[in-house]
Amino acid sequence: MPTHHTRVSIIGCGHVGTSCAFALLQKHLAREIVLIGDTEAHVQGEALDLQQAVPLGTPVKIFAGTYKDAAASAIVIITVGTPGKFHGSRLDMLAGNLVIVRACITKLMAEGFDGIILIATNPVDVLTYIVQKETGLAPGQVIGSGTLLDSERLRHILGEQLNVDPRSVHAAIIGEHGDSSVAVWSAAQVAGLPLDRYPGANTLPTHEELLIAVRYAGPVVATLKGNTCFAIASCVTRICEAILRDERSVLIVSTLMTGQYGLHDVALSTPCIVGCGGVESVIELHLNKAEQKALEASAVVLQQAYAKLENH
Repeated sequence: MPTHHTRVSIIGCGHVGTSCAFALLQKHLAREIVLIGDTEAHVQGEALDLQQAVPLGTPVKIFAGTYKDAAASAIVIITVGTPGKFHGSRLDMLAGNLVIVRACITKLMAEGFDGIILIATNPVDVLTYIVQKETGLAPGQVIGSGTLLDSERLRHILGEQLNVDPRSVHAAIIGEHGDSSVAVWSAAQVAGLPLDRYPGANTLPTHEELLIAVRYAGPVVATLKGNTCFAIASCVTRICEAILRDERSVLIVSTLMTGQYGLHDVALSTPCIVGCGGVESVIELHLNKAEQKALEASAVVLQQAYAKLENH
């Protein structure tokens, strides 16, 4: 078990990793935050910059550490990946990012890690599957940030369109965090009302147009500013909060399917109960026939990406 139950380590100190560290700092969740990266001077600089903000908040120890330090953490967040702007499908990043993630995970496990691994690196679903299989950790201990971000983007878009607080919108994106993601329109609600019965819903774009907007939200941001970091950091921090506080909150994250929706040997997103053990149970939504078919197709896309990787 982790020896530091309030320590969170972040492997990767690029835009996403440092944004996660700052979000954790602002949320007052961790007592210790460990940063690990390739360039020692850069990591030390990021740690010092963050540490100098601590006097304005609550006591937190932030430092550039080692894999031995990370192995004693409750949670290790993986944000490493190939640099550069977002182009094409997230699945196109698999071969390059797997080499980097696998090297980091190998070093981490060599130090005896037995906490929770939270993966934010794309393609997050395939990497979640591979990391769980190769580490031998329990399925619940390896979590992908998955479509939590996509779901929040959909809530934001619907809130804007309907002129309502997006926190009052309940809508789920499941499946791949990518081009085959599935919107569960049959369960979408606003303030407890089915989405299609909420006042003004008849003026919304089509379901297909809304889903396309969600799928392209990340690439649009990356094209405009060169990266995406704040929204994903908020999602990662929310997952960490549920774990560190043992909330048993329902969050839409990527985890190994063990028969849910009739699926096996694939990691993808669905609502899950998240607590101190990671994913403590998986919630299987009641999908209509079109949604079930779309989810099965999404699973095939992910399995084919993994199979293609194995065949090379």
